Amino acid sequence: MHHRIALLLSAALPLGFAQDTVSYDYDSYGENDPEGTPFQTFMSNGDVKPPQMHINSNQSGLAPGYVFLGIDGEPTSEQNFPTIFDMSEERMGTLVWTGNYTEPFDFRAQTYQGQPVLTFWSGDLLGGFGHGSYYVLNQSYMEVAHFSPVGFVNEGDIHEFVITSDDTALVPIYHPVPVDLTSVGGDSDAWIYESTFQEINIETGELVFQWNASTHVGFNESFNSLSDVGTEDSPWDFFHINSIEKDINGDFLVSARVMDCIYKISGDDGHIIWRLHGQQSDFDVEETAYFSRQHDARWVDEQQTRMTLFDNGPRDDVEYSRGLLLAVDQDAMTVRLIQEFTNEAQTFGQYEGSLQAINESDSNTNFFLGYGNQPFFAEFDSNGNILLDAQFGKTNVVNSYRAYKLPWQGKPLTKPDIHFDKDGNMVYFSWNGATDVEEWIVYTANSTNTTRWSNVTSARRTGFETTIDLSELELQTYIRGRAVNGTGGTLGWTRAGDGEQFYDAPDGDDSFTSSSTTSTSSMSSTSAVSPTGTDVTTTSTLGPATSSPGPAISPTGGAAVSVQGFVDVIVGVVVVVGVGIL
Repeated sequence: MHHRIALLLSAALPLGFAQDTVSYDYDSYGENDPEGTPFQTFMSNGDVKPPQMHINSNQSGLAPGYVFLGIDGEPTSEQNFPTIFDMSEERMGTLVWTGNYTEPFDFRAQTYQGQPVLTFWSGDLLGGFGHGSYYVLNQSYMEVAHFSPVGFVNEGDIHEFVITSDDTALVPIYHPVPVDLTSVGGDSDAWIYESTFQEINIETGELVFQWNASTHVGFNESFNSLSDVGTEDSPWDFFHINSIEKDINGDFLVSARVMDCIYKISGDDGHIIWRLHGQQSDFDVEETAYFSRQHDARWVDEQQTRMTLFDNGPRDDVEYSRGLLLAVDQDAMTVRLIQEFTNEAQTFGQYEGSLQAINESDSNTNFFLGYGNQPFFAEFDSNGNILLDAQFGKTNVVNSYRAYKLPWQGKPLTKPDIHFDKDGNMVYFSWNGATDVEEWIVYTANSTNTTRWSNVTSARRTGFETTIDLSELELQTYIRGRAVNGTGGTLGWTRAGDGEQFYDAPDGDDSFTSSSTTSTSSMSSTSAVSPTGTDVTTTSTLGPATSSPGPAISPTGGAAVSVQGFVDVIVGVVVVVGVGIL
């Protein structure tokens, strides 16, 4: 089902869109952005500039959950941040949350110590891998853990961050080591990038398990060329680990991109139990299930009979990237294709990518496909029919390492944001990260010190920002808003504004007696806010970005900053994209 939403352009913001905007017209999508990375801006929070979504197709039957993207590349907005979108029918393509951690990889929701958390890597990209550390945020977007691999401070790699049921983390490390490569035509004093992974107790920092590829895998298994590499200045990336998973038996499933192979590794001593595909496969793999340069290998079921992966390709017979659902028989040692997943454009994602079984306990689950270095994602039913085909950029100047669809409930500790345009008789509300807001109620009073505010109107939340027309209402000196959930419970109050500035005010008394109460629809159009964000009648909660990882400032509180200061900080961030074999 398609929903037409007007694209709102402004001469003041030639590259951005004011308020929640979603594109359904591909020809006009990104036409005013020379990089092909259109983004949105908001009146109530000038600090957040998420990508604008374009919907290629949208059908019924979508699974519940939010879409998680770790924005990478060089977007015009200069915001390479972890970002959550609502892709439900009611709020298709609208922002839920974005925070100011730069270069986030493998951004998703997981469970830690029995609680929902957000997890991701953040650090420096180094051409096919990265050096950084791992973050865990709670439902209020505050850090509850931040760590590096054991013995490799700030040298954790981008490709994986899995929290196990034992509250341990599985993380990879790329680090140079000297080796003898004469067996494959190299030098005796050569260098490789060792692919290591660790299992770490997140709370104590204890190393639980470590595995090194070169100890267990022959150099002759690699498809990666040794020419012009293998020196200390340019080590050979012979294995390229890019996904790790621990099964219920304590063994590990590991994907190695340049081996075209999935390995099952013993959790006892690290020996290789079997190889699936590659140059020394232990399985008979049917031709339709062949894959190359793959990412994100996962078991779908605890019985280990079905596996998903992202097949980057291309190969002679398949010129596009695809998600694969495979039947794996570990007794007969056979692999066959159950289902292939690809979007309408049959996009080729040269590197990165993901395939997720959204509900692993359901044999008829939907599947979610992310195209890695291309800004596309799609949702399918179990038969491979496309239910949603979307993109968050027109070129791969912007991309996301993986894309997930997952449940999440955000409970930010900040106040909601408000912009009051007194001359235009409009008020704008948003709350970065708050998932439970269903309605905004507008109040007015002649004093900011009172708890007796009069309710003058309300509107159902439409997306990240809700706009309400006040032109037909009788207002007192100050206005403010109250965010309520689906049962009418108060979630938070904004500050109070008089059209010139905003004031702290005590939370209102929900038991007030109201007059002139009006229910109204939220507006669908607005003027664009100046990118300098100097309007003092706007409050916002996203703090300054940093080029190195820092605390999640967005919804944790703290002093508001001007958008100009925010932009000044992030202009200096240097981003490396399109390098190596991610």
